Amino acid sequence: MSIKMNRRFVSARKAIAAALVVAATSLCGTTTYAQEIVVDSVVCGITNMIAVGNADSLATFFNQRVELSLPDYSLVSSRNQARMILRQFFAQNNPTQFTVLAQNEGQDGFFVSGTLNSGEQRFRVSFLTRQQSNQQFVYQFTIE
Repeated sequence: MSIKMNRRFVSARKAIAAALVVAATSLCGTTTYAQEIVVDSVVCGITNMIAVGNADSLATFFNQRVELSLPDYSLVSSRNQARMILRQFFAQNNPTQFTVLAQNEGQDGFFVSGTLNSGEQRFRVSFLTRQQSNQQFVYQFTIE
């Protein structure tokens, strides 16, 4: 009986988490903007996942190989390895707000830079996307 209840609890938690991810990616309002910026839906999804510290959903936007640079790491990693590293980073630095400071659209992608607040700490976050097979993927992600 308790195993069934635990499974229901885990399923309910997953359903709630999925609903929160969908809500966050569909609403670009979670992110505060320093300028009037027209944001592509992929960029909006990425910035929202940074704002809420959801490494799992953030990693879905990553290319198969991504240049990842954090205060303790600097490497070219797989999407799954980047997910684990970011999960650990967000667990240690719970995001409270992400503010987009600049966004530039290039011929085949975007560059976005912003400030991530986490309690008393502030981090500069930037990422580059590139279009592959009609989709935008993050190929460089930096937190300083």
